[in-house]
Amino acid sequence: MQSKKRRFGLSGKLVLAILAVGAIPLVISLSVAYYRGSSELQDVIGASFQALAEGSAAKVDAELQRILTVDRILAQQAEDDSKVRTELLGNQPRNKNSSVVQFDWPPIAKTEPVIYALKASWVTGPEEGSDGAKPATSSTENASAKVTGMYLNSATQHHLLQISTPIHDRKKNRPVGWLHRDYDVKKLFDPIIYPIRFGGTGHVMLINNAGAIISCPMLVTGSRIEDQTLLARVTKHHGGWTTAENDGHGRRVFSIVGYAPLAGVNSLLPPGESWHMFVWQDSREIFAPAKSLLIGVLLAGLLSLGLLVALSYYASSHIVKPIQRLRHEASRIAGGDLSQPLAVHTGDEIEDLAGELDKMRIQLHQHIGTLEDKIAGRERHFRAVTESANDAIITGAGAGASAGAGNIVGWNAAAERLFGYTEAEINGQPLTVLMPERFRNLHREGLARVVAGGVPHVIGKTVELAGLRKDGSEFPLEFSLAQWQAADGQFFTAIIRDITKRKQAEEALRENQAEKDRVMEQLIQAEKVATIGTMASGIGHEINTPLYVIMGRAEAIRDEKDISACNEYARDIIKHTKHISAIVKSLSGYIHPASQHELAKVDVHEKLAQALAMAKISLLDDRVEIRQNFAPVPKISAKPEDIQQVFFNVIRNGIQAMAGKKGILEITTTLEDSQVCIRIRDTGTGIRAEHLGKIFVPFFTTKGPDEGEGLGMYIVQKIVNKYNGTITLESEVGKGTTVTIRFPGVKPI
Repeated sequence: MQSKKRRFGLSGKLVLAILAVGAIPLVISLSVAYYRGSSELQDVIGASFQALAEGSAAKVDAELQRILTVDRILAQQAEDDSKVRTELLGNQPRNKNSSVVQFDWPPIAKTEPVIYALKASWVTGPEEGSDGAKPATSSTENASAKVTGMYLNSATQHHLLQISTPIHDRKKNRPVGWLHRDYDVKKLFDPIIYPIRFGGTGHVMLINNAGAIISCPMLVTGSRIEDQTLLARVTKHHGGWTTAENDGHGRRVFSIVGYAPLAGVNSLLPPGESWHMFVWQDSREIFAPAKSLLIGVLLAGLLSLGLLVALSYYASSHIVKPIQRLRHEASRIAGGDLSQPLAVHTGDEIEDLAGELDKMRIQLHQHIGTLEDKIAGRERHFRAVTESANDAIITGAGAGASAGAGNIVGWNAAAERLFGYTEAEINGQPLTVLMPERFRNLHREGLARVVAGGVPHVIGKTVELAGLRKDGSEFPLEFSLAQWQAADGQFFTAIIRDITKRKQAEEALRENQAEKDRVMEQLIQAEKVATIGTMASGIGHEINTPLYVIMGRAEAIRDEKDISACNEYARDIIKHTKHISAIVKSLSGYIHPASQHELAKVDVHEKLAQALAMAKISLLDDRVEIRQNFAPVPKISAKPEDIQQVFFNVIRNGIQAMAGKKGILEITTTLEDSQVCIRIRDTGTGIRAEHLGKIFVPFFTTKGPDEGEGLGMYIVQKIVNKYNGTITLESEVGKGTTVTIRFPGVKPI
């Protein structure tokens, strides 16, 4: 492991850095140069091959035009030859069953310019075209020379090219026959193709669009190029160059190929056939200079890298050794040896760094002395604060402490007063001696989890538990726990307070609150009874009216003889009896104490309807119009009777404010910010500004002596606040009052 560290130490990193700075740009530049050079070389070679292909194609076109010129001259001579004219004009067949005219002419003379390639020459009548078939039309005024594609003569096994030239009768301006001449394509074109060589392998070859070789220094005439992809690239109707993974000679190697069509020849060939010039050179020969250059550059680069390595090792030896000495001195200082000065002499920045480090050593020595004095003072201060504190402060050992996890190591005077143990008695004892038996297993499990590396659940929290004194008595306490780390292990400090008196005060407060709740329930019930009293006349009227109807219908039944009429009277009696039952049910539901029910999900629309029904029993005037605008809202959590009383008290106040005149009582429900909002608006007399602040004060009222005791809105506010709601009033004298009540809605499950 140590040797591995030395290998990749500062010296090695310095060498690697210098090599990286030198090698990376070198490699990148060589790669870019080689890529760009190869690409530019391909472009230059491709353009050269294209130009060579086009030039070679022009030469072949020119040679063919020369031969066509010779054949046209011979055809003109045939027009003037009496023997030929006699054969063509004197022996023309008279019907379609006659034999075709054909004879050899002219004799092949050794002095003829194309004697080396000419294989045959003959004349036929006008019925024979260039391929032995009759022409498509009898009129040949526009007849011109025709060239067949290359074909193999089965008798001689020579590949031939046939050129047919028309023979005209100039007097009658009509064709009288054809001059046919066969040429050996190899002898005809090889003298043009073979001399075009460059380098060791570069050459041109003549092919047709089917891939057949017409003339090539390396391939046999009549053989074929099998790679159809390459063939499609080089048999286009324009010149160009391309790259391919086939050289056209049977090898799959990267190649650059130039190509060009033979425009003059292709215009005379049969439809669907075309000839093309193909230029190729072995890629190994093409890129040989570039590879030689690359090898030379690589050798130069390797030499440069060698020089960089030598320079980097020289530099590292003059930098790393002083730094290693400096590191040794720094390790000595870190180990606490501050007495010896640093001795590094290099005469450069490293010596300056050593001098600054020595200054830091001197200052560190001074600061450590100062810190030791401060720590001693802080320790005395901490002990003084701890001993004078009114709360018990206890420190326990945690993981890694020599005293053992869970044992007490710190104990102040307040802890001695609270638990009854002296510091000498308790130090080293487990914390479990201070807690009742029922908490000890839970404490041991939590301590084991913390020692194993877990997080305490009570850090930063105030927790209430029970403590156990030396005399065995229990008492309630609260404590907060802090965790801290020291050089000799982990520790926990708890601040403990006796909360016996606070618990006693809380119990007394709970009893007092329960008494207040009972008084409030009694007050609410008394207000309900008082409300029923103020409604007595109206209720009596609501009950007496149907009673009178019932009595009348009963007397009518007694005297009536007609059964159908008796049934009708009985139905009226049942209807008015149900009306009285509904009134009694509504009143009994209202008067029942709310304490008989637990909290429930209350539908505010249902309770508004019940409150309106009660108001109609005795308070509602026919001149008051009721408007209800209810929106879908969630239910609220409350006692149903409390909510009904809230709505009834507010509705009753609104109706009383409109007594003796026409008015509108508008009730609206909406959902606003997840709260159920109920607005009850009247068009009554309104509330004066000086009275608005007293509306919720108990026993404050502006009504007459028989209209209430001034507790209605006070009770409404208490009930609304009880269920975490709010109530607000807006009023304008002469225009009316709007009461807005908001309750938190119950979220659907």
